[in-house]
Amino acid sequence: MKILVVDDSKAIRQLAAECLQDMGHEVAFAENGADSLQYVADHDVDLILMDVEMPHLSGFEATKAIRELKKADWFPVIFLTVHDDDASFVNGVLSGGDAYLAKPLNPLRLRYTIMAMERIYMMRAKLQQTQMELQRVNRELERLTLVDQLTGLGNRRQFDVNFPLQFTLAQRTKSPLTLLICDIDYFKQYNDSRGHPQGDVCLVEVANTISAQLQRDNDLICRYGGEEFAAVLPGTPLSEARRLAEAIRQDVWNKQLPHEVAPERRVSLSLGLATFVGQYKTPHAMLEAADAALYKAKQNGRNRVEID
Repeated sequence: MKILVVDDSKAIRQLAAECLQDMGHEVAFAENGADSLQYVADHDVDLILMDVEMPHLSGFEATKAIRELKKADWFPVIFLTVHDDDASFVNGVLSGGDAYLAKPLNPLRLRYTIMAMERIYMMRAKLQQTQMELQRVNRELERLTLVDQLTGLGNRRQFDVNFPLQFTLAQRTKSPLTLLICDIDYFKQYNDSRGHPQGDVCLVEVANTISAQLQRDNDLICRYGGEEFAAVLPGTPLSEARRLAEAIRQDVWNKQLPHEVAPERRVSLSLGLATFVGQYKTPHAMLEAADAALYKAKQNGRNRVEID
C-alpha cells in the first residue's frame, strides 16, 4: 500500500516508517494537517495514519477536508492520539476516521491494525477492478447498440443521434453539410432470386465500397434500412459530394456483382443528395430532401445520382 504518515513528531514518523516499510509498504510523510491535505490533492494514497493533536489544522479537521476532497475515492484513515475516551472516539468516526491507535505507538498493535487494513485494501482494489471491467463492458455494449452487426457500419440509431447534432453544428458554423442516401436497386428481387444469405453478402460488398470512398474521420456511414445506406458528410460542399456519390455508384457498378433479374444483370445503386447551406430549417426537412432526390433517381431509371 501507499501509506501517508501525518504527525508533527519526528520520532512517531520514524517508528511508523520502520514498521510499515518492514511490511513492504511505501511510506510518505507530512508534518501537519495542511501538508497532508496538499499531499492527498497531488498523490494517490491507500491509507493515512493521522495524528489528532496538531497545531493550526487538527487531524480531525484535516480528515474532514480530505474526505471532502476525495469524495469519489474512499481509503482508510487511522487516528493516532493520546486520548482514548468515548467522546474522542465518536469525534474521530464522525470526522471520517476508521480506526484508533493510542500513543505512544505499540508496534505490535500498529502492525496488526495495518494487516486488517490490508484486507480492506485488497477488497477495495478488487472492487475498483470490477468497476473498471463493468465500465469497459458498458462501453462495448453502447458501441454495439450503435453498430449494424452485418456490415459494421453505424446503424439507424447512430444516424438518428448523429445527424441532428451535425445539422445543428452546421447551422452554428455556417458550414456545408451533405446527406447522401443510397439504395441497392431491385434488392427485393435479388433476395428472391439468390436468397437472403447471398443478399447479406451483397450488402457487405456495397457497405465496403461506400466506406472505401468515405474515409474521413468525421464522415458517418450508416445502414439506414434493409438495403438503404445513409452518409452524413460534415463540411462537404455539393460539388465534392456529387463527385463522391458518383464514385460510389461507379465502384459498385464496376464490381459487376451478378443480379440476374435486374435489367443490366448486375447490382447497381441509386443515390440522392442534399447539401445544407442554410436553406433547410430542420434535420427532418433535409432528410426529406435527400429522400426525394433518391426517389427521383429511381424514377429516372436507377443507377444514377440525383440532387435535391
